Amino acid sequence: MISVSGLGKHYGDQTLFEGASVQFNAGERYGIVGANGCGKSTLLKIISREESASEGEVSIPKRVSLGILRQDHFEYEETRILDVVMMGNKALWQAMTEKEAILAVAEKSFDGERYSELEDIIIQGDGYTLEARAGEILEGLGIESEIHQQALSTLSGGFKLRVLLAQVLASDPDVLLLDEPTNHLDILSIRWLERFLDQFRGAALMVSHDHRFLDNVATVIVDIDYSTAKAYPGNYQAFIRSKVEERERREKENEKREARIAEHKAFADRFRAKASKARQ
Repeated sequence: MISVSGLGKHYGDQTLFEGASVQFNAGERYGIVGANGCGKSTLLKIISREESASEGEVSIPKRVSLGILRQDHFEYEETRILDVVMMGNKALWQAMTEKEAILAVAEKSFDGERYSELEDIIIQGDGYTLEARAGEILEGLGIESEIHQQALSTLSGGFKLRVLLAQVLASDPDVLLLDEPTNHLDILSIRWLERFLDQFRGAALMVSHDHRFLDNVATVIVDIDYSTAKAYPGNYQAFIRSKVEERERREKENEKREARIAEHKAFADRFRAKASKARQ
């Protein structure tokens, strides 16, 4: 679905990562982990075209749609909460609003052909259930139905970000790009999000420091470490086990290498000693 090949990102002399090659496939949920500042969020921004790579390429088929979790809620402040979520599905939202505009002037001028086209778009996209689905997502994220008709500005900052998370989940994309999606969520909302992602049929790419969340959701862990990225099958605990095994294997290899070096040094010392005696 998305292919990352030889990807690198540098800021002057600082290298976040280089030579990163990862294949992201439908049906998998990728937890992206690594130390602070290693480039996890930058990787998502490169995939979403918000930033450019220093080298390498990201290949995304034209038919693949991206759902990107954004943190900027200011453009929606005076918009009804339910509408903010439905706006995530741009094609349906545009078709529904244009249809309403046609109906508003129907007595004076009715564009029947365009109206029929919009009806087809709405029906094919299951648009007549969009509002109900948006409401279910909001409730799953802890925003009760009683306030869905209010403006976004009536919510606190944390709950506004929950609405933006609901927006991207309602967009029905092929790929979800989620940067710290559990921030500002309580336990019940996190569990609901886990169930939602478990049923998601596309590819989900998630930057998260919530190891329990990654244990419950991730099917692949992408580790950004030592300036490169490597994919490990399984959840976070499986990834930790693999890292421990890798470290133990490296330690054994280092011990063997040091033993060989010591053996060669001892041989060289003996050889020099024999040569010295022979000269005497």
